[in-house]
Amino acid sequence: MSKIRDLFHKVGNCHNKISVAAGLTKAELKRKHEGGTMPEEIKKVVGRLSELEQHAVEASKVLNQLKDIIYGAIDPDTGKAKK
Repeated sequence: MSKIRDLFHKVGNCHNKISVAAGLTKAELKRKHEGGTMPEEIKKVVGRLSELEQHAVEASKVLNQLKDIIYGAIDPDTGKAKK
């Protein structure tokens, strides 16, 4: 069984990967259409990637809040309740 700390770390890494992938894809699309007219469909994709990036950041913040609460009640390495 994974330790609670390890599970929080894995979820945090997933959020980071989503955010970075969305940001890099958005930057690449913008760079590809630099100096020219960006098609409306690409503008929509860039907007959605921005939203995805922001949602990943927000999810990480919520995860940290949840982690603080859980770490206050449970030892993250043993999974046992704190006394």
